[in-house]
Amino acid sequence: PSLLPPERPIGSCCRGDLPLLPAMEEEEWGVGGMALPVEAGYDEAPAVASERSAVAGAVVTTSFLRAEEHAAYEEDMVRNEEQAGRNERLRIMLRERRRRKEAEAQPAEAAEKVELEDFMCVGAGDSSKKRLLDESQPPWYVERGHIENVALRLHEEMLDFAHFMKFTPVEVESRRQWVRTIGGVCRKLWPECQLRIFGSFFTGLSLPNGDVDVAVLNVPCRPGTAMKILADTMLASGDISWLEIIESAKVPVMKIRSQACGLRADIVFNMTDGLETSKFIRQRLKEFPHMQPLLIFLKYLLIQRGLNDTYTGGMGSYLLCNVVLHFLQRHPSLREPRLHASTSLGHLLFDLFKYYGRDFRYDVGVSVLDGGYTFRKEERGWGGKGKGKGGISLCLESPLGSTPVDLGGPCFRMSVLRNLFHHGFHCLCHLFVARALTEDGSLLCPLLLDPAHGVITSRHQLLAEQPAALMSMRRTEDTAAGESADAADAGGPAAK
Repeated sequence: PSLLPPERPIGSCCRGDLPLLPAMEEEEWGVGGMALPVEAGYDEAPAVASERSAVAGAVVTTSFLRAEEHAAYEEDMVRNEEQAGRNERLRIMLRERRRRKEAEAQPAEAAEKVELEDFMCVGAGDSSKKRLLDESQPPWYVERGHIENVALRLHEEMLDFAHFMKFTPVEVESRRQWVRTIGGVCRKLWPECQLRIFGSFFTGLSLPNGDVDVAVLNVPCRPGTAMKILADTMLASGDISWLEIIESAKVPVMKIRSQACGLRADIVFNMTDGLETSKFIRQRLKEFPHMQPLLIFLKYLLIQRGLNDTYTGGMGSYLLCNVVLHFLQRHPSLREPRLHASTSLGHLLFDLFKYYGRDFRYDVGVSVLDGGYTFRKEERGWGGKGKGKGGISLCLESPLGSTPVDLGGPCFRMSVLRNLFHHGFHCLCHLFVARALTEDGSLLCPLLLDPAHGVITSRHQLLAEQPAALMSMRRTEDTAAGESADAADAGGPAAK
Protein backbone atom coordinates (compact mmCIF):
# COMPACT_ATOMS: atom_id res chain seq x y z
CA PRO A 1 0.00 0.00 0.00
CA SER A 2 1.12 3.57 -0.65
CA LEU A 3 2.18 5.74 2.28
CA LEU A 4 0.29 8.71 3.63
CA PRO A 5 1.70 12.11 2.71
CA PRO A 6 4.27 13.20 5.27
CA GLU A 7 2.52 16.46 6.04
CA ARG A 8 -0.67 14.67 7.24
CA PRO A 9 -0.78 14.03 10.99
CA ILE A 10 -0.69 10.35 11.85
CA GLY A 11 -3.32 10.86 14.53
CA SER A 12 -6.01 11.54 11.92
CA CYS A 13 -5.87 7.88 10.86
CA CYS A 14 -5.85 6.51 14.39
CA ARG A 15 -8.19 6.35 17.33
CA GLY A 16 -8.96 9.62 19.10
CA ASP A 17 -7.28 8.66 22.35
CA LEU A 18 -3.80 8.48 20.76
CA PRO A 19 -1.60 11.64 20.76
CA LEU A 20 -1.03 13.45 17.50
CA LEU A 21 2.44 13.05 16.06
CA PRO A 22 4.24 15.78 14.15
CA ALA A 23 5.00 15.51 10.45
CA MET A 24 8.26 13.78 9.50
CA GLU A 25 10.24 12.86 6.47
CA GLU A 26 9.55 9.72 4.43
CA GLU A 27 12.84 8.10 5.42
CA GLU A 28 11.77 8.22 9.08
CA TRP A 29 8.69 6.06 8.44
CA GLY A 30 10.32 2.71 8.06
CA VAL A 31 8.97 -0.11 5.92
CA GLY A 32 5.26 0.11 5.17
CA GLY A 33 4.63 2.78 7.78
CA MET A 34 4.74 0.21 10.60
CA ALA A 35 7.60 1.67 12.66
CA LEU A 36 6.21 4.89 14.16
CA PRO A 37 8.70 7.03 16.15
CA VAL A 38 7.42 8.74 19.30
CA GLU A 39 7.56 12.53 19.52
CA ALA A 40 10.60 13.79 21.34
CA GLY A 41 9.94 14.67 24.94
CA TYR A 42 6.75 12.53 25.12
CA ASP A 43 7.07 10.48 28.28
CA GLU A 44 5.17 7.17 28.08
CA ALA A 45 5.69 3.68 29.50
CA PRO A 46 7.36 1.28 27.02
CA ALA A 47 4.49 -1.25 27.20
CA VAL A 48 1.84 1.37 26.55
CA ALA A 49 3.85 2.85 23.71
CA SER A 50 4.34 -0.48 22.01
CA GLU A 51 0.62 -1.33 22.34
CA ARG A 52 -0.47 1.99 20.86
CA SER A 53 2.04 1.65 18.03
CA ALA A 54 0.63 -1.77 17.15
CA VAL A 55 -2.95 -0.50 17.21
CA ALA A 56 -2.07 2.48 15.03
CA GLY A 57 -0.20 0.28 12.56
CA ALA A 58 -3.13 -2.12 12.33
CA VAL A 59 -5.58 0.68 11.67
CA VAL A 60 -3.38 2.21 9.01
CA THR A 61 -2.95 -1.15 7.30
CA THR A 62 -6.69 -2.04 7.30
CA SER A 63 -7.64 1.37 5.99
CA PHE A 64 -6.07 0.49 2.61
CA LEU A 65 -8.05 -2.77 2.15
CA ARG A 66 -10.29 -3.01 -0.89
CA ALA A 67 -14.04 -3.32 -0.41
CA GLU A 68 -14.01 -7.09 -1.18
CA GLU A 69 -11.15 -7.71 1.25
CA HIS A 70 -12.84 -5.63 3.91
CA ALA A 71 -16.05 -7.67 3.55
CA ALA A 72 -14.10 -10.94 3.83
CA TYR A 73 -12.32 -9.55 6.90
CA GLU A 74 -15.67 -8.78 8.54
CA GLU A 75 -17.01 -12.26 7.69
CA ASP A 76 -13.93 -13.83 9.30
CA MET A 77 -14.51 -11.77 12.41
CA VAL A 78 -18.16 -12.91 12.59
CA ARG A 79 -17.18 -16.57 12.12
CA ASN A 80 -14.52 -16.30 14.80
CA GLU A 81 -17.05 -14.81 17.22
CA GLU A 82 -19.55 -17.62 16.48
CA GLN A 83 -16.88 -20.29 16.96
CA ALA A 84 -15.82 -18.68 20.22
CA GLY A 85 -19.43 -18.83 21.39
CA ARG A 86 -19.70 -22.51 20.51
CA ASN A 87 -16.44 -23.27 22.27
CA GLU A 88 -17.67 -21.50 25.37
CA ARG A 89 -20.92 -23.49 25.36
CA LEU A 90 -18.97 -26.75 25.04
CA ARG A 91 -16.77 -25.75 28.00
CA ILE A 92 -19.87 -25.02 30.08
CA MET A 93 -21.41 -28.39 29.18
CA LEU A 94 -18.20 -30.24 30.02
CA ARG A 95 -18.02 -28.49 33.39
CA GLU A 96 -21.65 -29.38 34.11
CA ARG A 97 -21.03 -32.98 33.10
CA ARG A 98 -17.99 -33.18 35.38
CA ARG A 99 -20.02 -31.80 38.28
CA ARG A 100 -22.81 -34.33 37.68
CA LYS A 101 -20.35 -37.23 37.64
CA GLU A 102 -18.73 -36.02 40.84
CA ALA A 103 -22.14 -35.62 42.47
CA GLU A 104 -23.14 -39.15 41.41
CA ALA A 105 -19.85 -40.63 42.60
CA GLN A 106 -20.21 -39.23 46.13
CA PRO A 107 -23.41 -41.16 47.06
CA ALA A 108 -21.93 -44.32 45.53
CA GLU A 109 -18.81 -44.00 47.67
CA ALA A 110 -20.92 -43.37 50.74
CA ALA A 111 -23.07 -46.42 50.02
CA GLU A 112 -20.01 -48.68 49.86
CA LYS A 113 -19.10 -47.71 53.42
CA VAL A 114 -22.42 -48.98 54.84
CA GLU A 115 -22.09 -52.02 57.08
CA LEU A 116 -23.67 -55.26 55.81
CA GLU A 117 -25.68 -55.56 59.05
CA ASP A 118 -27.28 -52.15 58.39
CA PHE A 119 -28.13 -52.55 54.71
CA MET A 120 -28.88 -55.46 52.37
CA CYS A 121 -28.47 -54.77 48.63
CA VAL A 122 -31.29 -56.29 46.57
CA GLY A 123 -30.30 -57.74 43.18
CA ALA A 124 -26.56 -57.41 43.69
CA GLY A 125 -25.90 -60.59 41.78
CA ASP A 126 -26.60 -59.08 38.33
CA SER A 127 -23.75 -56.57 38.41
CA SER A 128 -23.53 -55.94 34.66
CA LYS A 129 -27.19 -54.96 34.38
CA LYS A 130 -26.96 -52.83 37.54
CA ARG A 131 -23.99 -50.90 36.15
CA LEU A 132 -25.94 -50.02 33.03
CA LEU A 133 -29.04 -49.01 34.95
CA ASP A 134 -26.92 -46.74 37.15
CA GLU A 135 -25.62 -44.94 34.08
CA SER A 136 -27.70 -42.13 32.68
CA GLN A 137 -27.17 -42.86 28.97
CA PRO A 138 -26.78 -45.92 26.71
CA PRO A 139 -23.24 -46.91 25.65
CA TRP A 140 -23.53 -45.56 22.08
CA TYR A 141 -24.76 -42.11 23.14
CA VAL A 142 -22.55 -39.09 22.31
CA GLU A 143 -23.52 -35.74 23.76
CA ARG A 144 -24.12 -33.08 21.10
CA GLY A 145 -25.58 -30.10 22.90
CA HIS A 146 -24.63 -27.73 20.09
CA ILE A 147 -27.24 -29.38 17.79
CA GLU A 148 -30.57 -27.75 18.58
CA ASN A 149 -32.66 -29.55 15.93
CA VAL A 150 -34.14 -32.67 17.53
CA ALA A 151 -34.46 -34.48 14.18
CA LEU A 152 -30.75 -33.95 13.50
CA ARG A 153 -29.87 -35.20 16.97
CA LEU A 154 -31.93 -38.32 16.27
CA HIS A 155 -30.10 -38.67 12.95
CA GLU A 156 -26.71 -38.62 14.70
CA GLU A 157 -27.82 -41.05 17.40
CA MET A 158 -29.09 -43.56 14.83
CA LEU A 159 -25.68 -43.44 13.12
CA ASP A 160 -24.02 -43.94 16.52
CA PHE A 161 -26.28 -46.92 17.23
CA ALA A 162 -25.48 -48.48 13.85
CA HIS A 163 -21.76 -48.03 14.54
CA PHE A 164 -22.19 -49.56 18.01
CA MET A 165 -23.83 -52.64 16.47
CA LYS A 166 -21.25 -52.94 13.70
CA PHE A 167 -18.99 -56.01 13.79
CA THR A 168 -15.48 -55.54 15.11
CA PRO A 169 -12.57 -57.12 13.17
CA VAL A 170 -12.39 -59.88 15.80
CA GLU A 171 -16.08 -60.69 15.35
CA VAL A 172 -15.76 -60.77 11.57
CA GLU A 173 -12.78 -63.11 11.73
CA SER A 174 -14.58 -65.37 14.24
CA ARG A 175 -17.52 -65.75 11.86
CA ARG A 176 -15.22 -66.52 8.95
CA GLN A 177 -13.42 -69.15 11.01
CA TRP A 178 -16.77 -70.64 11.99
CA VAL A 179 -17.73 -70.91 8.30
CA ARG A 180 -14.35 -72.53 7.54
CA THR A 181 -15.03 -75.13 10.22
CA ILE A 182 -18.42 -75.99 8.73
CA GLY A 183 -16.94 -76.06 5.22
CA GLY A 184 -14.12 -78.38 6.25
CA VAL A 185 -16.53 -80.93 7.71
CA CYS A 186 -18.85 -80.74 4.67
CA ARG A 187 -16.01 -81.23 2.18
CA LYS A 188 -14.82 -84.30 4.05
CA LEU A 189 -18.31 -85.78 3.78
CA TRP A 190 -19.07 -84.58 0.23
CA PRO A 191 -15.90 -83.56 -1.67
CA GLU A 192 -17.90 -82.04 -4.57
CA CYS A 193 -20.05 -79.75 -2.43
CA GLN A 194 -19.89 -75.93 -2.45
CA LEU A 195 -20.55 -73.46 0.38
CA ARG A 196 -22.21 -70.07 -0.10
CA ILE A 197 -22.89 -67.35 2.47
CA PHE A 198 -26.18 -65.46 2.34
CA GLY A 199 -28.49 -63.60 4.69
CA SER A 200 -27.71 -60.67 6.98
CA PHE A 201 -24.01 -61.45 7.26
CA PHE A 202 -23.73 -61.22 3.48
CA THR A 203 -25.74 -57.98 3.20
CA GLY A 204 -24.09 -56.24 6.18
CA LEU A 205 -27.31 -56.00 8.19
CA SER A 206 -26.46 -58.55 10.86
CA LEU A 207 -26.63 -57.71 14.56
CA PRO A 208 -23.95 -58.83 17.06
CA ASN A 209 -26.10 -61.74 18.22
CA GLY A 210 -27.06 -62.74 14.66
CA ASP A 211 -26.29 -66.10 13.13
CA VAL A 212 -24.51 -67.01 9.89
CA ASP A 213 -26.61 -68.36 7.01
CA VAL A 214 -24.83 -71.07 4.98
CA ALA A 215 -26.05 -72.85 1.86
CA VAL A 216 -24.41 -76.19 1.01
CA LEU A 217 -24.85 -77.01 -2.69
CA ASN A 218 -24.20 -80.13 -4.79
CA VAL A 219 -24.91 -82.56 -1.95
CA PRO A 220 -25.83 -85.99 -3.40
CA CYS A 221 -28.60 -86.83 -0.92
CA ARG A 222 -31.85 -85.46 0.50
CA PRO A 223 -31.63 -82.39 2.78
CA GLY A 224 -32.98 -84.27 5.81
CA THR A 225 -30.43 -87.06 5.41
CA ALA A 226 -27.59 -84.59 4.87
CA MET A 227 -28.52 -82.70 8.05
CA LYS A 228 -28.42 -85.85 10.18
CA ILE A 229 -25.07 -86.94 8.74
CA LEU A 230 -23.55 -83.50 9.33
CA ALA A 231 -24.98 -83.34 12.86
CA ASP A 232 -23.53 -86.74 13.84
CA THR A 233 -20.12 -85.81 12.44
CA MET A 234 -19.89 -82.42 14.17
CA LEU A 235 -21.14 -83.84 17.46
CA ALA A 236 -18.53 -86.58 17.35
CA SER A 237 -15.73 -84.08 16.70
CA GLY A 238 -16.92 -81.67 19.43
CA ASP A 239 -17.45 -78.73 17.07
CA ILE A 240 -20.98 -77.88 18.22
CA SER A 241 -22.67 -77.52 21.59
CA TRP A 242 -26.30 -77.39 20.44
CA LEU A 243 -28.30 -78.29 17.35
CA GLU A 244 -31.85 -78.34 16.05
CA ILE A 245 -33.14 -79.85 12.79
CA ILE A 246 -36.39 -78.46 11.38
CA GLU A 247 -37.51 -80.68 8.49
CA SER A 248 -41.16 -79.59 8.56
CA ALA A 249 -40.37 -75.99 7.56
CA LYS A 250 -41.01 -74.69 4.06
CA VAL A 251 -37.22 -74.68 3.67
CA PRO A 252 -35.69 -77.44 5.86
CA VAL A 253 -32.97 -75.91 8.00
CA MET A 254 -30.37 -77.13 10.47
CA LYS A 255 -29.51 -74.81 13.37
CA ILE A 256 -26.21 -75.33 15.19
CA ARG A 257 -24.05 -73.48 17.71
CA SER A 258 -20.27 -73.46 17.89
CA GLN A 259 -18.68 -74.86 21.02
CA ALA A 260 -15.50 -72.80 20.56
CA CYS A 261 -17.03 -69.30 20.33
CA GLY A 262 -20.80 -69.61 20.78
CA LEU A 263 -21.71 -68.41 17.28
CA ARG A 264 -24.78 -69.88 15.60
CA ALA A 265 -25.40 -70.94 12.03
CA ASP A 266 -28.42 -71.85 9.91
CA ILE A 267 -27.54 -74.42 7.24
CA VAL A 268 -29.69 -75.32 4.22
CA PHE A 269 -28.91 -77.91 1.56
CA ASN A 270 -29.31 -77.59 -2.22
CA MET A 271 -31.36 -74.37 -1.93
CA THR A 272 -30.38 -71.21 -3.85
CA ASP A 273 -33.36 -68.95 -3.01
CA GLY A 274 -31.49 -67.28 -0.17
CA LEU A 275 -28.58 -66.40 -2.46
CA GLU A 276 -30.85 -64.54 -4.87
CA THR A 277 -32.70 -62.62 -2.18
CA SER A 278 -29.44 -61.58 -0.51
CA LYS A 279 -28.06 -60.25 -3.80
CA PHE A 280 -31.29 -58.31 -4.36
CA ILE A 281 -31.10 -56.66 -0.91
CA ARG A 282 -27.43 -55.85 -1.37
CA GLN A 283 -28.17 -54.06 -4.65
CA ARG A 284 -30.98 -52.05 -3.03
CA LEU A 285 -28.65 -51.02 -0.21
CA LYS A 286 -26.30 -49.53 -2.79
CA GLU A 287 -29.23 -47.70 -4.35
CA PHE A 288 -30.53 -46.42 -0.98
CA PRO A 289 -27.54 -46.06 1.42
CA HIS A 290 -29.75 -44.71 4.22
CA MET A 291 -31.56 -48.08 4.36
CA GLN A 292 -28.79 -49.68 6.42
CA PRO A 293 -29.02 -47.61 9.65
CA LEU A 294 -32.81 -47.66 9.44
CA LEU A 295 -32.90 -51.46 9.09
CA ILE A 296 -30.38 -52.08 11.87
CA PHE A 297 -32.45 -49.99 14.27
CA LEU A 298 -35.76 -51.55 13.20
CA LYS A 299 -34.39 -55.10 13.42
CA TYR A 300 -33.29 -54.51 17.00
CA LEU A 301 -36.60 -52.80 17.78
CA LEU A 302 -38.42 -55.99 16.71
CA ILE A 303 -35.94 -58.32 18.46
CA GLN A 304 -36.49 -56.66 21.83
CA ARG A 305 -40.23 -57.27 21.48
CA GLY A 306 -40.07 -60.80 20.05
CA LEU A 307 -41.55 -59.76 16.70
CA ASN A 308 -38.65 -60.75 14.44
CA ASP A 309 -39.31 -64.48 14.01
CA THR A 310 -41.34 -65.58 11.00
CA TYR A 311 -42.28 -68.87 12.68
CA THR A 312 -44.15 -67.00 15.44
CA GLY A 313 -45.93 -64.60 13.07
CA GLY A 314 -43.37 -61.82 13.26
CA MET A 315 -41.63 -59.86 10.52
CA GLY A 316 -38.48 -61.56 9.25
CA SER A 317 -35.40 -59.80 7.97
CA TYR A 318 -36.22 -60.17 4.25
CA LEU A 319 -39.81 -58.95 4.67
CA LEU A 320 -38.61 -56.00 6.77
CA CYS A 321 -36.11 -55.02 4.06
CA ASN A 322 -38.86 -54.93 1.45
CA VAL A 323 -41.16 -52.99 3.76
CA VAL A 324 -38.53 -50.28 4.27
CA LEU A 325 -37.69 -50.32 0.55
CA HIS A 326 -41.33 -49.70 -0.39
CA PHE A 327 -41.48 -46.78 2.06
CA LEU A 328 -38.35 -45.16 0.61
CA GLN A 329 -39.65 -45.61 -2.93
CA ARG A 330 -42.83 -43.73 -2.00
CA HIS A 331 -41.15 -41.00 0.06
CA PRO A 332 -41.41 -37.47 -1.44
CA SER A 333 -37.68 -36.82 -0.93
CA LEU A 334 -36.91 -39.30 -3.71
CA ARG A 335 -38.50 -37.02 -6.31
CA GLU A 336 -37.62 -33.56 -4.92
CA PRO A 337 -33.88 -32.77 -4.75
CA ARG A 338 -34.29 -29.85 -2.35
CA LEU A 339 -36.37 -31.96 0.04
CA HIS A 340 -33.87 -34.82 -0.29
CA ALA A 341 -31.01 -32.51 0.75
CA SER A 342 -32.84 -31.50 3.95
CA THR A 343 -34.14 -34.98 4.93
CA SER A 344 -32.30 -36.78 7.73
CA LEU A 345 -32.64 -40.24 9.27
CA GLY A 346 -34.71 -38.67 12.02
CA HIS A 347 -37.26 -37.42 9.48
CA LEU A 348 -37.30 -40.80 7.70
CA LEU A 349 -37.87 -42.77 10.90
CA PHE A 350 -40.71 -40.43 11.91
CA ASP A 351 -42.32 -40.71 8.46
CA LEU A 352 -41.92 -44.52 8.41
CA PHE A 353 -43.69 -44.90 11.77
CA LYS A 354 -46.43 -42.55 10.60
CA TYR A 355 -46.82 -44.32 7.24
CA TYR A 356 -47.17 -47.89 8.56
CA GLY A 357 -48.76 -46.90 11.87
CA ARG A 358 -51.48 -44.53 10.59
CA ASP A 359 -51.57 -43.83 6.86
CA PHE A 360 -51.01 -47.15 5.10
CA ARG A 361 -54.10 -49.03 3.86
CA TYR A 362 -53.64 -52.70 4.65
CA ASP A 363 -56.43 -53.69 2.26
CA VAL A 364 -54.08 -53.21 -0.72
CA GLY A 365 -51.01 -55.12 -1.84
CA VAL A 366 -47.46 -53.78 -2.21
CA SER A 367 -44.80 -54.36 -4.84
CA VAL A 368 -41.25 -52.99 -4.89
CA LEU A 369 -40.76 -53.66 -8.61
CA ASP A 370 -40.70 -50.85 -11.20
CA GLY A 371 -40.10 -48.16 -8.60
CA GLY A 372 -42.75 -49.45 -6.18
CA TYR A 373 -46.54 -49.37 -6.38
CA THR A 374 -49.69 -50.71 -4.73
CA PHE A 375 -52.38 -52.96 -6.22
CA ARG A 376 -55.64 -54.58 -5.28
CA LYS A 377 -55.22 -57.98 -3.66
CA GLU A 378 -57.89 -59.47 -5.90
CA GLU A 379 -55.63 -58.86 -8.91
CA ARG A 380 -53.21 -61.49 -7.58
CA GLY A 381 -55.91 -63.76 -6.22
CA TRP A 382 -55.04 -62.91 -2.60
CA GLY A 383 -58.28 -61.20 -1.59
CA GLY A 384 -59.58 -62.17 1.84
CA LYS A 385 -56.60 -64.46 2.40
CA GLY A 386 -54.12 -64.48 5.22
CA LYS A 387 -55.91 -62.17 7.65
CA GLY A 388 -54.04 -62.05 10.90
CA LYS A 389 -55.25 -61.37 14.41
CA GLY A 390 -57.01 -58.01 14.48
CA GLY A 391 -58.35 -58.32 10.95
CA ILE A 392 -55.38 -56.89 9.01
CA SER A 393 -52.59 -58.49 7.04
CA LEU A 394 -49.65 -57.21 5.02
CA CYS A 395 -49.61 -58.31 1.40
CA LEU A 396 -46.20 -57.81 -0.23
CA GLU A 397 -45.35 -59.36 -3.57
CA SER A 398 -41.96 -61.05 -3.84
CA PRO A 399 -39.68 -59.15 -6.23
CA LEU A 400 -38.03 -62.39 -7.37
CA GLY A 401 -39.41 -65.36 -9.24
CA SER A 402 -41.88 -65.70 -12.08
CA THR A 403 -44.76 -66.88 -9.86
CA PRO A 404 -46.31 -64.23 -7.55
CA VAL A 405 -45.58 -65.03 -3.90
CA ASP A 406 -47.00 -63.15 -0.91
CA LEU A 407 -44.10 -62.51 1.47
CA GLY A 408 -46.42 -61.07 4.12
CA GLY A 409 -48.62 -64.15 4.35
CA PRO A 410 -46.75 -65.78 7.29
CA CYS A 411 -46.76 -62.48 9.22
CA PHE A 412 -50.05 -63.08 11.07
CA ARG A 413 -49.16 -60.66 13.91
CA MET A 414 -49.34 -57.62 11.66
CA SER A 415 -51.83 -55.89 13.95
CA VAL A 416 -49.26 -55.98 16.77
CA LEU A 417 -46.62 -54.61 14.43
CA ARG A 418 -48.91 -51.80 13.31
CA ASN A 419 -49.52 -50.90 16.95
CA LEU A 420 -45.75 -50.87 17.47
CA PHE A 421 -45.27 -48.47 14.56
CA HIS A 422 -48.10 -46.31 15.90
CA HIS A 423 -46.43 -46.30 19.31
CA GLY A 424 -43.12 -45.25 17.74
CA PHE A 425 -44.87 -42.40 15.92
CA HIS A 426 -46.33 -41.04 19.17
CA CYS A 427 -42.98 -41.41 20.97
CA LEU A 428 -41.21 -39.33 18.34
CA CYS A 429 -44.03 -36.76 18.39
CA HIS A 430 -43.50 -36.42 22.13
CA LEU A 431 -39.73 -36.05 21.72
CA PHE A 432 -39.99 -33.52 18.90
CA VAL A 433 -42.52 -31.35 20.77
CA ALA A 434 -41.72 -31.74 24.45
CA ARG A 435 -37.93 -32.11 24.41
CA ALA A 436 -36.33 -28.75 25.22
CA LEU A 437 -33.65 -27.48 22.89
CA THR A 438 -31.05 -27.38 25.66
CA GLU A 439 -32.00 -30.76 27.16
CA ASP A 440 -29.52 -33.53 26.50
CA GLY A 441 -30.11 -37.27 26.57
CA SER A 442 -30.79 -40.23 24.34
CA LEU A 443 -33.76 -40.02 21.99
CA LEU A 444 -33.92 -43.80 21.43
CA CYS A 445 -33.90 -44.85 25.08
CA PRO A 446 -35.98 -45.68 26.99
CA LEU A 447 -39.12 -45.03 24.92
CA LEU A 448 -38.07 -47.10 21.88
CA LEU A 449 -35.14 -49.26 23.03
CA ASP A 450 -34.37 -50.90 26.37
CA PRO A 451 -30.74 -50.17 27.35
CA ALA A 452 -30.78 -53.12 29.79
CA HIS A 453 -31.29 -55.69 26.99
CA GLY A 454 -28.73 -58.47 26.95
CA VAL A 455 -27.24 -57.64 23.56
CA ILE A 456 -26.50 -54.07 24.73
CA THR A 457 -25.18 -54.90 28.19
CA SER A 458 -23.02 -57.77 26.87
CA ARG A 459 -22.19 -56.24 23.50
CA HIS A 460 -18.49 -57.20 23.56
CA GLN A 461 -18.83 -60.43 25.57
CA LEU A 462 -21.02 -62.38 23.12
CA LEU A 463 -18.16 -64.58 21.90
CA ALA A 464 -17.68 -67.18 24.63
CA GLU A 465 -16.81 -70.86 24.77
CA GLN A 466 -19.85 -73.12 25.25
CA PRO A 467 -20.15 -76.36 27.23
CA ALA A 468 -19.73 -79.57 25.29
CA ALA A 469 -22.89 -81.10 23.83
CA LEU A 470 -24.42 -84.07 25.69
CA MET A 471 -21.89 -83.66 28.48
CA SER A 472 -24.35 -84.72 31.18
CA MET A 473 -25.27 -87.89 29.25
CA ARG A 474 -21.63 -88.79 28.79
CA ARG A 475 -20.96 -88.32 32.49
CA THR A 476 -23.93 -90.51 33.34
CA GLU A 477 -22.69 -93.28 31.05
CA ASP A 478 -19.16 -93.03 32.45
CA THR A 479 -20.51 -93.12 35.99
CA ALA A 480 -22.72 -96.13 35.21
CA ALA A 481 -19.80 -97.95 33.61
CA GLY A 482 -17.64 -97.28 36.66
CA GLU A 483 -20.34 -98.51 39.03
CA SER A 484 -20.79 -101.68 36.93
CA ALA A 485 -17.05 -102.35 37.07
CA ASP A 486 -17.00 -101.86 40.84
CA ALA A 487 -20.00 -104.15 41.26
CA ALA A 488 -18.37 -106.82 39.10
CA ASP A 489 -15.23 -106.72 41.23
CA ALA A 490 -17.31 -107.00 44.41
CA GLY A 491 -19.63 -109.64 42.97
CA GLY A 492 -22.70 -107.47 43.66
CA PRO A 493 -26.07 -107.50 41.91
CA ALA A 494 -24.99 -104.98 39.32
CA ALA A 495 -22.63 -107.57 37.86
CA LYS A 496 -25.55 -109.84 37.16
